[in-house]
Amino acid sequence: MNRNKKRYLMSGVAALAVASFAIGGYAWYKQPAKVPAGPTVEIRRGNLTETAAASGKIEPDVQVEVKSREAGQVIEVLVKEGDTVEAGQLLVRLDPTYAERDLASARVARDRVRADLAAAQASVAVAELERKNNETSQEVAEKSAEMGLGSTDAARTAAHSTKVASANITLRKAQLSASQAQLKTAELAVQDAETRLKETQIYAPIAGTVLDVAVEKGTMVSSALTNVSGGSAVMTLADLSNLRIVGAIDEAQIGRVAPGQRVDIRVDAYGDRVFKGVVDRVSPLGKEVSSVVTFDVEIVVNDKDASLLRSGMSADVEIVTAEQKDVLLVPLLAVQSQGKRRFVRLASGEERQIQTGATDGSQMVVTEGLSEGDDVLASAPVAQSTTGPQGQRPGGGQSQNPMRGMGMGMGAGAPRGGR
Repeated sequence: MNRNKKRYLMSGVAALAVASFAIGGYAWYKQPAKVPAGPTVEIRRGNLTETAAASGKIEPDVQVEVKSREAGQVIEVLVKEGDTVEAGQLLVRLDPTYAERDLASARVARDRVRADLAAAQASVAVAELERKNNETSQEVAEKSAEMGLGSTDAARTAAHSTKVASANITLRKAQLSASQAQLKTAELAVQDAETRLKETQIYAPIAGTVLDVAVEKGTMVSSALTNVSGGSAVMTLADLSNLRIVGAIDEAQIGRVAPGQRVDIRVDAYGDRVFKGVVDRVSPLGKEVSSVVTFDVEIVVNDKDASLLRSGMSADVEIVTAEQKDVLLVPLLAVQSQGKRRFVRLASGEERQIQTGATDGSQMVVTEGLSEGDDVLASAPVAQSTTGPQGQRPGGGQSQNPMRGMGMGMGAGAPRGGR
């Protein structure tokens, strides 16, 4: 009887164990598959563009501040801001009253010198006639003296008169030369007065656009030639068909920048579009400001819609320093580093070491370790700080002791709760 009871008891225990294993196996079979510890991203091929960023202001390549060479009062302004003008076009008129009076005075002085010159020329002619007459009288007196018909004193007097007439010619010619020089001076004075009269009309030195008009009717302007301050600015002209940007590039990036590189330009006024440009010049000399060394980079705007831009606009530029096409790309946030070692975690939880290349700040080139189509965690997993009893996470997974890798486990054996 006791043996039967023991047999029945052992049979029940065995049946209970079998049932427990069956229930456990069924539960294990029904347990959902392990899901990734975060969003994943599929590794794909694409293009990577490396850029160097800078900022600056849009400026025309040619900009001229127009000043007046003549002082005076503005009586007419013929253009306004935004007008397009041609080279030589009349812009401003000054009061010509004083310039016209100076020109008239110069012409009168020139006419007076011309009259003096004519008188000097006549004096030379008279002196030459007198010398010829005296030379003839001298010959007659000398022959008369030789023949005994005249005295030697008369011959000597005639010779003296001839010498005086010759000296008189030299004097008259000198006066004539002086009159000729005075005439040249008078003519230059007339030309100067004519120029000053013309300078009361201010013309455009270049073809371009009027950026600023600094005067209006009635404004008194000073001469840029005679005023120590440089004279009054009348207006500013610029050739807006050739716009440029001078940006400052940090010394850490300047080694990748070279003339001819493509540039993307953005301005606040047109936030939804990108203008095109090209690097034209890289300054060989750096500038140090607050212990930071930068180099000026001159960029030419060559966009077909460059006319939309305005001089003085602030611009952000991105210089395309390198482009790689059809390369494997991984999000930069998915890449983890440990010393010089870089790795990612696959969707399965596997840690995969990778070799990387260039980055554009959001993506990185993968040269080894991954294949197109691999799924990796889109960002590094965040450690769970809340754990359940015996080191179990709320979801039932085993928690990781952040100190375990530093040899600070609990005892000589396996950590508590582990196998």
